Amino acid sequence: MKGKPEVPPRRGLIARFRVDAFWFRQRGAALSFATLTLMVALLGVTVPGTFFSAVNLSNLAAQLAPLFLVSLGQTFVLLGAGFDLSVGAVISLSSAILTLDMADPVKIPIAFAAAAAVGLVNGWGCVHLRVHPIIMTLATSSIVQGFALLLLPTPGGVAPQVLVQMASGTFLGLPVGLYWIIAATAAAIWLVHGTTFGVQLYATGQNPQAAWMTGIKAPRIRVMAYVISSLMAALAGAYLTGRLASGDPNVGSALGLDSVLGAVLGGTLLSGGVGGPIGTVAGVLIIGLMNNGLNLANVSPYYQFVVKGVLLVTAVSLFRRKEAGL
Repeated sequence: MKGKPEVPPRRGLIARFRVDAFWFRQRGAALSFATLTLMVALLGVTVPGTFFSAVNLSNLAAQLAPLFLVSLGQTFVLLGAGFDLSVGAVISLSSAILTLDMADPVKIPIAFAAAAAVGLVNGWGCVHLRVHPIIMTLATSSIVQGFALLLLPTPGGVAPQVLVQMASGTFLGLPVGLYWIIAATAAAIWLVHGTTFGVQLYATGQNPQAAWMTGIKAPRIRVMAYVISSLMAALAGAYLTGRLASGDPNVGSALGLDSVLGAVLGGTLLSGGVGGPIGTVAGVLIIGLMNNGLNLANVSPYYQFVVKGVLLVTAVSLFRRKEAGL
């Protein structure tokens, strides 16, 4: 029919985002990987024998696995122009549930179902009640942390044996934490760059009104991003519980802001629509190498808080949207 467009608007938008905008959205990741390369070179010069030792690298992979998991989940929320401060509490709640006096086939699904419920509440509150993401997720963080302490007032309990086996030791000579990192990163990259959901997430983060007008159900996409974030936090809680072989109601307290820092250092904008899990890999490694380097250099761990604050301000200043839609 004359005047009928050859490609429906929604498909045209998706095709344009997939073909033309990939490298543009990853512009911050290039700087992050360059920074990471410099850090590796610096550590190789200052503490060569200690840093490149098999023991240190193995410990580094094991320590970074939970931060990788939660930061990848945080990346989904940030891409949709959201913010999730509840991930640390979700990690703690998962750890508490996983050490309850219940059968493993029961409490493991309950832990992930509870995390998904938290994500749904966060998404519903931010999208439909229009509560600011920081306020909404801060409130749910307080509520969820309270439930974690009610279930497990003090560290203890027994972790499911399957998690202990999956989170401890080595496999084929490599720490099992590395396999968690590879699997989670591959899944996140596929979701963001290989599915229609990922394209719609980018479009929603860049301009939710325009995305809605092209047929994308932007509210649903944003809610799904919060659910993914909470599920990834529960996965991090499962890993930490298995590694510790017991539960801890405060085990995730330090990972909330660190997950935001990891994503932002990787070039993901707080305003949404730019960045992705590829850059998050570099961002988390920068945090890990910074902590590891300071420890190897016998620098007080208290300086790590100072450095993280400076890095967050610097990253937000460097990676910011200069024009609408970019």
